[in-house]
Amino acid sequence: MSTTTPSNNAIDTSNIQGDVVVGLHKRVQAFVFITLKKDCQSITDFRKLLKSKILPQITTIKDVMDTDERIKRERSKDRNVILPITELNISFSAAGLKKLGIPDDQLPGSDAQNDAFRSNQRSDAINNLGDPVDAQTNSLRTWSGDYLRGSIDVLLMITAPEDQLLNSKLNELEHHLRPLTEFSFVKRGNVRPDSEAGHEHFGYLDGISQPKIKGFDDNQGGEKVGVIGPEVILVGQQGTGSSANQLSQSKSWQKDGSFIVFRELQQFVPEFDSFVRGLADKEGKEPGLIGARIVGRWKSGAPVVIADEKDDPSLARSQEFDFSDDYLQLKCPYAAHIRKSNPRAGMQGVDVNQLILPHLMIRAGIPYGPELDDEEKRVQKTIKERGLLFVSYQSSIEAGFQRVQQHWCNDINFPPNNPAKVTPGFDLIIGINSSSNPRTSQNILPKGESGTTDPNNVVTALSDFVLPRGGEYLFVPSIKAIKNTLSL
Repeated sequence: MSTTTPSNNAIDTSNIQGDVVVGLHKRVQAFVFITLKKDCQSITDFRKLLKSKILPQITTIKDVMDTDERIKRERSKDRNVILPITELNISFSAAGLKKLGIPDDQLPGSDAQNDAFRSNQRSDAINNLGDPVDAQTNSLRTWSGDYLRGSIDVLLMITAPEDQLLNSKLNELEHHLRPLTEFSFVKRGNVRPDSEAGHEHFGYLDGISQPKIKGFDDNQGGEKVGVIGPEVILVGQQGTGSSANQLSQSKSWQKDGSFIVFRELQQFVPEFDSFVRGLADKEGKEPGLIGARIVGRWKSGAPVVIADEKDDPSLARSQEFDFSDDYLQLKCPYAAHIRKSNPRAGMQGVDVNQLILPHLMIRAGIPYGPELDDEEKRVQKTIKERGLLFVSYQSSIEAGFQRVQQHWCNDINFPPNNPAKVTPGFDLIIGINSSSNPRTSQNILPKGESGTTDPNNVVTALSDFVLPRGGEYLFVPSIKAIKNTLSL
C-alpha cells in the first residue's frame, strides 16, 4: 500500500499506471493471464472493450495518491476502517502487442535479436536467468504448465481489501472478456495475517527499501537506498546527460510506460528453517542471527549492517544505511540477499551513479499460499505450495531485473575485486545455480574478523529454498498509449 507524498510532479501522475511507482493498495490481489483469440473480429472487439470498459477502471499514480488521502481522512475517524476499493492495472506482452496491431519495429525494447521482452521470459529463463532446465529436453523443469501452454498476451492485475470484493470484480471482467479469450488462468496473492502482515513466508519484513524517484518522492529520505532518475523506471524519460531512453517518433507511444517482470517463486519454508537451525546448532549461535546474515535483515526488518549482533525492531523500516563502512563484510556478508540485490555504496572504487543506480527496480510483489501448518513443521518438509508473486518495474529488463538476477545474485564472484579477497558465493535466497552443483556462500557463519577473509568459511545449501514456477515479461503502457494507440 502506498503512502507517497511527492514533493513535486516530476512525472505525469495522471498518465502512469499506479503500481509502477507507488504501488496499488493490496491485501488480496489477482493476476489474470490472458491469451487472446487471434481472429480479426475478436481483436477488434477486445480493443473496443479496452477503451469502453477497462480504460475507465485503470488506476493511475494520481488515483493511488488520492486514495491515500481518503484513507487518512477516514482512519482519523476510525483507525480500523477498510474502504471497499478495487484497483486495476493492465500490461501486454510482445505477442499481445503484436495481436493489437503494433508492428515489430514499433514494439518496446531494443531491436537486438536477444531482446528479453520480445523473446519472452520463457526463453530468457533458459538462456540467462539460470532457471532449472531438463538436460534431455532443454525444457524448464520447475515451471508450471500454465506458463508453458501458449503465449500470454495480457496481464490484468486487480487488488482489493478482501476476497469478496476481489471476486466480484473478477466476475465482472470475466463476463466481458470470456468471448474474446482463447485461454486464461489466475494467480492469487494475499498479505499474510496479523503480525505477519508485510512479511514474506520465510518471515522477513519485505518491500522496505525502494529506490526514490528524483523530483518525485526523494524528499522523504532514502538517499542511501538509491535516488534514481525517472528514466530508470519509465520509458522515454530523459536522464541527465543521457539519450539512452530517447524514443523515435514511431515509438513515442511508449513514453511513460514501464516493463513489468512477473515471477511466481515457490518458497520452501520448512527446508529453509531446518537449514538455518542446522547451521546455528553447529556453530552454537541463535538461528535468528544465521537467518539474518543470509537475508541481510532480521525478521523485524532491521538491517544486519547496523544491527549485526542482535535484532533491533526500532530499525525495522530503516532505509538510511549502506555498506560504505563495511567493505570488508565485517557486519553484513557480501552474499546476503539484500547486499547482492542492491550493493548500495558497498563496492570499493565503484561509481554508484554509473554501476549501481541504473540497475535498480521498483518491487511490488505479494505473498501467495497458506501459512505453514503443524504437519509441515513436524516433518520439516513443504506439503502445501506457498511463495511470492514477484513483481518489478524498470525501463529496461536487461538493465534491471536480468542484470540483478544473472550478474549479481547468481554470480558467485559478485561483488568482484572485493577487499576481503574472497569468492562471495550465491545469494542463498534467490540465487540460482543452473548446474547440478550445490550452492555455496562465504561468511554466512559469524566467525569474527578472521571469518570475513577465510575462503573456507563457507556454507553449502544442497537444495534450493526458492524455485521459479513461471513468469512473463510485459509492458505497462501509459493511459495515453492505451487511449490513442492500443484501443479503438
